[in-house]
Amino acid sequence: MSRKTLIWTILIALFMLCLSCMLAYASVQRRSQVVSHVDIRIEREDILYLQEKDVWAWLEDHGIRVLGKSFAGIDVAEVERVLRQNPFVADVQVYPAGDSSLSVSMRQRNPVLKVLNTAQTLFQVDEDGVEMPVSPDYAARVRVASGHVPGKPVYGTNVRHLADSMSRLVLGTIYEINRFLRADPLWDAMFEQIYVTEGLEYELLPKVGGQVVRLGKVSGRADLEDKMKRLRLFYLYGMGDHGWEKYSILDLRYEGQLVATRKPGYQR
Repeated sequence: MSRKTLIWTILIALFMLCLSCMLAYASVQRRSQVVSHVDIRIEREDILYLQEKDVWAWLEDHGIRVLGKSFAGIDVAEVERVLRQNPFVADVQVYPAGDSSLSVSMRQRNPVLKVLNTAQTLFQVDEDGVEMPVSPDYAARVRVASGHVPGKPVYGTNVRHLADSMSRLVLGTIYEINRFLRADPLWDAMFEQIYVTEGLEYELLPKVGGQVVRLGKVSGRADLEDKMKRLRLFYLYGMGDHGWEKYSILDLRYEGQLVATRKPGYQR
């Protein structure tokens, strides 16, 4: 190794040592600093379930204090764990930001379906399939599932991952039907309710027309797609000028068919 190379190697090593010392000192200084400001940011859509005051109240109710404490005295992982226990919180990240600030970045759950079960308990399912309560202060305008929905809600449980009981299976199927409807602008605008019969078959109730669309058992995505394809073709070519008023039941339970039942007394 040449003398010049040796000098440069020593200088680089000294620089790295100084940098490490400075970072270590800054880390010690940061941990000894006291939190004087908490920046709470909540990502949400148009439904206001969580406000900053709700976050403070939740932390206080669970014995978590951050203002006036040093960074060394704050268990960030514990703060995140406690906030995730809130049924309206989908995700949260807590981290130091600035000399004396703590940042709390949260994502609120976005409900896409309300469910009224057989015990007359009303709850919601969010876009990820997670069960959540309704809010006493804010109402979400989403589709409703009702009828013979067994079991009771378990907030924080994902209906897609636990099909180990009849109630889980029914909720999972309702969620998948609703997700299918939401993905299609026509179906999303047309149907306002999913109904579960006593025999655990599924029906769709439209906003207009008064027909009951009987899906029957839904065995999976392909089965649902096939039935809704038949329904679309009937709406396009089989309804006629007075179709919306003419039929009371559109039955898709039979393979490859759609059986339409006229309303009693319909003359036109």
